[in-house]
Amino acid sequence: MTEVSKHSLFEQGKSSKFLVIFIISFALAKLFGVAFTKIFTNVLTRDEMGQYTLIISAAALIMTFAAFGFPSALNRYTIRYKTKGKTQEIRDLIFTGTVIFILIEFLIVATLLVLYLTSDIMPWFLELESYIAALSLIAIIVLAQIFSTICFTVATSLQNSRHYAIVVIMRVLLQIPFGILFVIFLDLGVFGLIAGLAVTEFIVALYSVYKIVKDIGIGRFSIKELKKITKYSLPPYFAGILFYVFDLAILLFIDFTDPTTGTTTIALYRFGALTVVNLILIAGNVFRMVYRPVIYKNFERDRFKEMERLTVQISKIFIIVFIPIALILFAFSPLLISFFTKDIYLPSISAIPLLLLSVFFQYLQSIVTYGHGLYFKNYWNGIVGVISFIAAVVVAYFTIPINPLVGISLAYLTRRGLYFIGLFFVSQRYFKVKYDLKVLFSILLISAISIGLGVIFYFWVFSFLGYETNIVISFSISTVLFFILVFVSKLVTRKDINFLTDIFKDYTKGFKQSRNRNT
Repeated sequence: MTEVSKHSLFEQGKSSKFLVIFIISFALAKLFGVAFTKIFTNVLTRDEMGQYTLIISAAALIMTFAAFGFPSALNRYTIRYKTKGKTQEIRDLIFTGTVIFILIEFLIVATLLVLYLTSDIMPWFLELESYIAALSLIAIIVLAQIFSTICFTVATSLQNSRHYAIVVIMRVLLQIPFGILFVIFLDLGVFGLIAGLAVTEFIVALYSVYKIVKDIGIGRFSIKELKKITKYSLPPYFAGILFYVFDLAILLFIDFTDPTTGTTTIALYRFGALTVVNLILIAGNVFRMVYRPVIYKNFERDRFKEMERLTVQISKIFIIVFIPIALILFAFSPLLISFFTKDIYLPSISAIPLLLLSVFFQYLQSIVTYGHGLYFKNYWNGIVGVISFIAAVVVAYFTIPINPLVGISLAYLTRRGLYFIGLFFVSQRYFKVKYDLKVLFSILLISAISIGLGVIFYFWVFSFLGYETNIVISFSISTVLFFILVFVSKLVTRKDINFLTDIFKDYTKGFKQSRNRNT
């Protein structure tokens, strides 16, 4: 195995370099994602974009069922096996997980096909011109994604910036031209968008398979590794299934509640509100994907004090970075929606504040709730997942019929908020982190003052202005106020600045050493 090669997928990279490459790659991916949204929301109707969302959600659900929690185990055990030099175990883990995935996906797709052929039963949101062709394309997408997910997960776990970037950029770079080919030139509508995605995922999978086989090798099916996957991943896998079922079910409930405009509402949510909200993913993913592997690596080396220091530092910086970005995105959401899509998507603005708050809980949870996972007590994910799932279903049932956009936002906030709160207390039980409560209270107070004044400006000061202009002015002032209060209260200390500076120095030092080796 060629793991010593500097271009190997299995190369252990530096977290600082991965951080920089991650930001660049993710920014480019978002740029292409914006272009994708702009192109196809102007080519297809809101109803068609809503149907596309339902189909992609169905594919994600199949992917989650078939994965059996394997990516979660791969992320955890890759670091452990790499640290202990257990190369064969990694090969066997990947091979075993892949085989299980293929078997489960085959059973799911075969069941859907048999139901259609024998009883003419099919989900109404897959009622395209050719159900079998659509199902086949979904099967290709799901199968291809497991290989790219393996490549992506190994690269992320080992902080390998090269092969993380290649997979991410390749996927977003190819989807637009293939989509244009099938949707615009071949005039295939929604079916063409799915076909373009299938071709894209297939090409990315070919690259991923090549790197996995070349750099890691081919393992064998191992009952031992299957037991590890099951033990570590089954509880969060169960929670993940609940959440993906919830994602799809809530969209179907909207469509069922109002059959005439349901898919239009779904399009407003997915390509209106989420187009703006997803811009904040770069901030969330930087913390989630870059530092969780660092935490695991420190745990394997018994560096507990360093783990606590990193968690306190990162969570504080995350909150201070996230809040002003969220305020800016909401302030300029009317302009962003009009730029990314069309003015007909502007009604989705009402969903943005609650969705931003739910995303905040989602990413904060991934940063600070890892204690139980360190000791393989992941059954808590399942327990907390069931509780948050039930609560979210109740909220969705009563609020969506009243106001679908606000209802779906409240449902997601309930699910993610309760999941965060539950796992936070569980995590503290297994790995105690002492947070600075004075700092957290200060951030909470500053946020409440800034957002509260933004609301006051909106309803009572600038209410004479137009809806969109009022939002821009009111919450731009709110954002500026947040920065002023953070500066005045000295929440950002020299220690925080040095922390970020050290990351940059570490990266530039590694870059210079790499360049010197090459020359």
